[in-house]
Amino acid sequence: MKFIQRSIEIKWPILLFEVIFLVGGLMLIATGMKIRKQSRTSAFISLTIGIIITLVALYLLFWTFLVGYNS
Repeated sequence: MKFIQRSIEIKWPILLFEVIFLVGGLMLIATGMKIRKQSRTSAFISLTIGIIITLVALYLLFWTFLVGYNS
């Protein structure tokens, strides 16, 4: 538990930045699901971009938390 707390204390600026991107990706996915019946093209683009951003943000969060950077 001490490792997790120390890791968050040291890396919080980059983790915050990555969490903001994760939330943005999830919002794009939710928006794509809502507008699916109105405009299929916009929904497809929103879902695609949202999924890509979410996967990249999760990957970056994983590596930042485990490997991180030395401060």
